[in-house]
Amino acid sequence: MTDDPHVKKLLSALLLLLIIVIVGGLGLRHFAQSRMESAIADLRAAIGPGASFTYATATPRVLARGARLTAVSYRNAFLTVTASDALVGGVTGNAVGGQRIGRVTLHDVQVMEPGATASIGLLVLEGLVLPNTGPTLADPESAAPAPPRLDSLVLDSGRLEGLHVAVPGSQTDLTVARAAVRQYGLGRTSHLDLDSLAMQINLTPGRHITIGHLRIDGPDFAGQIASLLQSGHMIHESGHRHFDVSAIQIDASTPLMRIGHLVVEHESRTAQDDLDTTLTDLEAWPPPPQDQSPLRLIGYDHFSGTIHAVATVQRQNGLMSLHPLDIDAPAMGRMTVLADLDQIPVDDPMSLAETARIVSATIDWHDRSLAGHVLDGLAHARQVPPDAYRQQVISALAASPDISMQALGRFLDAPDRPLRLTLRPPQPLNLLMLGVALSMAGDPSTAGLLGLSISTP
Repeated sequence: MTDDPHVKKLLSALLLLLIIVIVGGLGLRHFAQSRMESAIADLRAAIGPGASFTYATATPRVLARGARLTAVSYRNAFLTVTASDALVGGVTGNAVGGQRIGRVTLHDVQVMEPGATASIGLLVLEGLVLPNTGPTLADPESAAPAPPRLDSLVLDSGRLEGLHVAVPGSQTDLTVARAAVRQYGLGRTSHLDLDSLAMQINLTPGRHITIGHLRIDGPDFAGQIASLLQSGHMIHESGHRHFDVSAIQIDASTPLMRIGHLVVEHESRTAQDDLDTTLTDLEAWPPPPQDQSPLRLIGYDHFSGTIHAVATVQRQNGLMSLHPLDIDAPAMGRMTVLADLDQIPVDDPMSLAETARIVSATIDWHDRSLAGHVLDGLAHARQVPPDAYRQQVISALAASPDISMQALGRFLDAPDRPLRLTLRPPQPLNLLMLGVALSMAGDPSTAGLLGLSISTP
């Protein structure tokens, strides 16, 4: 040991520093332990009555203002959530003013509720705000706090990996490789980004659905969830929405549909919605038994093409204008539709086909092969030589006193010219009845009900 006074002073200073670090560290750890226990108590208060929050071990994270917990579980009367471990940081606030958690990382999450289970390999939440507790909705005078609902949370960002959901009652399995959400909360413009979704429905007829990538920008997710919880349907909100979906596949025992890319731009205002929808690389096959489908009977294996639709919906009177709907099938032909419809269910689009009616429509058809395929299919069904049947139909149409039938005959004789169908029904026509009505358009009485005229402009 040296007698150098400078070295002695240095060793004394180092020893003093070590004591300060040890004692101070123990003090900070004690403070962190106390703070952690207080935060956990606030969290338990925030989750409301009738629920429990437990863990095996909890270790405070001094600098991160958080903790690491193992064997975490949350339980209430309807739901159980467990995780092998949870890393929590940046905890501020309390159960009265709302508790904010800077970051939560959960591994091996299991969610169980009656009728469904879910597992998540990794869940990361950032900027999570648990709302302050309040009286129960059932008893406004009760002092017991109500548990927070999903629509009442606030989240700056979240991501998950390895999601699997099983619903035994409907024999449905759902998996998602990765998903991320940003700006979740009431009044916020939210964003969702998802990779590799797969759904298997085993009920007869079975379906297998996959989506390569899904992106949604614009809706207030929390507001929509709140609307569903309160009224059973989603509220209308103003603003811009963007939907972008790629690599969609729907299969049964055979392929049913492929969509390479689906893009929807939705501009919503109080009185009007404007939508621009594009589907590219669309393929659709008839469901089994395929040999009995009209598509196969006229000589096509499946539909292949693109669809582009521009629509305006007047919300107050339930009117829709298509300007245009364009369907381009390279192997068949191209159809362009300009139409006005009424009885549009503005808050229930899934029932549009059942309620919507055609007020007027103009349909332009540019043929590539469909006309010839239809005539050949009809000739085959009647066991007549195709050329003879074609000539018979064209001659009958040419001799008709109806100028629309004459125009149809000219088109069938030279299908390289465009064909135009104009519908001006005296009374709006139910959308589901259009196909049936057009198939009977040769009957003058049916043509009158449709307000149908045919021309070759």
